[in-house]
Amino acid sequence: MRFVFALLFLAALRPSLAVEIEGVQVPSQAQAGGQTLPLNGAGLRTVVLFIIPIKAYVAAFYAPAPLRSEADVLNSSGPLVFTFTFLKSVGQGQVKSAWTAQFADSAAYTYPGFEKDRDAFIALFGPLQTGGIESVQLVGTDTLVYDSGQLKGTIRGRDFQRAFLSLWFGSKPVTPELKAALLGK
Repeated sequence: MRFVFALLFLAALRPSLAVEIEGVQVPSQAQAGGQTLPLNGAGLRTVVLFIIPIKAYVAAFYAPAPLRSEADVLNSSGPLVFTFTFLKSVGQGQVKSAWTAQFADSAAYTYPGFEKDRDAFIALFGPLQTGGIESVQLVGTDTLVYDSGQLKGTIRGRDFQRAFLSLWFGSKPVTPELKAALLGK
C-alpha cells in the first residue's frame, strides 16, 4: 500500500505534460522572474474574416500555481507568462491593427495614462512569421515583451498588467473559448 501512495505522491510532483495544438508543441513549463512556471492552460485563437475562420495563433498561459478564475489571475502575485505561437505570417500593420482592435474590444480595465502605455506596448511588436513566438511576461510590476526570445521592451506598472490581463480574463475576453482554455478548463 505504501508503494501505491509513493507512486501517487510522485505523480503529483511531476510537472504538467506538454500539449499539442494545431501542430504546435506547447511546453509544460516556462521561465520568468527566476522561477519555473507550469502550464496553466493553452488554446487556439481563431479570427473570422469575411465569414471564414482563420487559425491565428496558439496561446499558452503559465503561472506559479493553478489559476482557474479571473479573480485568481488578478490576485496572483505572479510571475505570469503568455506565449503566442503564430500559425500565419502577419505584417507589422496588421499586428498593430489587431492589438489596437483587441484593446478596444476587450480591455475591461483602464486608468489615466492607459492609452500611452497601450500604444507603447503595441509599438514593441513587429511583423510576425509563421511559427514565430511572441511572449509577454508579467514580473513584479513590469510587463516584458519578447520576440523570438529577444527582449523588445518593458511597460512599467501594475495598472497596465491589469489592463493586459483583462484582454484574456475580463468581462469581454478575446474569445470565451480561449479564456476557458487559458484557465485550464
